[in-house]
Amino acid sequence: MFIFKTSGKTFDSVIRHQKHAFKTKPRDWEPGEIVLVSKNKKDCKPGEKQISYTMRLQNIRETTDGEIEIYWPDNPGRWNYIVDCTDKERLPIPFNLEDIIGDASQEYKPILTFKKVKPDHEKAILAWLGAIVY
Repeated sequence: MFIFKTSGKTFDSVIRHQKHAFKTKPRDWEPGEIVLVSKNKKDCKPGEKQISYTMRLQNIRETTDGEIEIYWPDNPGRWNYIVDCTDKERLPIPFNLEDIIGDASQEYKPILTFKKVKPDHEKAILAWLGAIVY
């Protein structure tokens, strides 16, 4: 499981196209792995939870400025990789990491774009999601 952070400015395009772009290439990923799409807290409306969608990793590949322009205009040179995803799901009950893993969520605050979720945190998140999504 990964958490991908996105700004409010790029969030809708990430969800609509099931793609995210990064400067560096995520490592230790597997096709089909769950992605939690997290909107930056500062971009959330009052009362809005950060994680309202999940997707599944399909592919990670190099990109071009031309392709970036299609999905996220006016960002030339900003990103080098695109992550293609599938199986977008809107969560019936959005959440913040601290809702599930409490103070351990502090480990994920400094991430700028993506982070692999620790196995014990993944287990807690999957248990919470339960039959809601999977």
